[in-house]
Amino acid sequence: MTDTWIIAQLLAQSCCFFLLLMILKSIFKIIKNWNISSNNEIQINLERRTFLIGAVLELVLLFQSFSLIAFLITINKHIPSLLRGAMCATGALEANQFGYPLLYLKIGSLFVYSSFLFLHFLDKKEPSYPLTPQKYYLVFPAFLCLSAEFILMLLYFWNINPDLIATCCSVSFFSQEINAANFLTSSKFINEGIFGWILTGLFVGINLIVSLFNNNKSHKSSKTNNLWDLLFFIIGFLYIILSVYVLKFFFVKYIYGLPSHLCLFDIFFQKYNYVGYLIFFNLFFIGFFLNNKFLFLLVKKRLNTNYSIFWKKYQKITLLFWISSWLVPCLYYLVWEGSL
Repeated sequence: MTDTWIIAQLLAQSCCFFLLLMILKSIFKIIKNWNISSNNEIQINLERRTFLIGAVLELVLLFQSFSLIAFLITINKHIPSLLRGAMCATGALEANQFGYPLLYLKIGSLFVYSSFLFLHFLDKKEPSYPLTPQKYYLVFPAFLCLSAEFILMLLYFWNINPDLIATCCSVSFFSQEINAANFLTSSKFINEGIFGWILTGLFVGINLIVSLFNNNKSHKSSKTNNLWDLLFFIIGFLYIILSVYVLKFFFVKYIYGLPSHLCLFDIFFQKYNYVGYLIFFNLFFIGFFLNNKFLFLLVKKRLNTNYSIFWKKYQKITLLFWISSWLVPCLYYLVWEGSL
């Protein structure tokens, strides 16, 4: 707990916690007293206060998004240097029972934070603030996520014992001879995973391309289009899950050139050109797009602005990230000239 990396992250997390705690009282007032059709003193004060609250929330939640990268660097590069036997984040996270829950919570919390930020973005575009005060209900789960992160981070760092030997990446040994070609597909359900990854990826890509040329689609679309968007949301997240699965059990073998090495954290190292950041940034961007698309589907009837140009640009950028999410791992497989 005396390490500067740990102190810096705990201090930043505590600052975010207290900032969010301080504005909760104002958020309660907005939710209780907001009336956009009123011109009384209470409403005017609330409208003035909502700008400051929105700015604070944007700052805190955006910082929380970047804190995942700081945490990943800490557990992948710094903490392994303090633990015997740890070579990457696998050994650091397994140092105690709080490591992996903290990482998963940080990843899941990003979608809670991004949900509020996206609704706040839409609300600021509308003169009548149609999403206020409902958007502020998301602050409560965001505060719970931030609080849980803070507690888990304290428990994780506090319970790291540098005197214990950490377990890290393990190597599989077989009692009988097995060739490299068979080993590449020896992971359970890997063939089905690759097939599902291809199908869901094609569905996401084709949907994005078709949407770009569907210029006449109104943001107040029919029930059929709403059901299609919901299907797109479900299959899109399935594609992200399968992308991580096939990356871990198939493509990393070509990135490392080691058929027995299935660790997802080494791809964030310099010797592998930090390709892990690129791969997961692609997947996170697609995930945020899917999440925002679903939120827009829920609130679009309350919006008066035409967002067709915005979605067209957003989908173009997402299409590029989708292409990258396919190309980057596949290139390692296609251009591999070594012998596994």
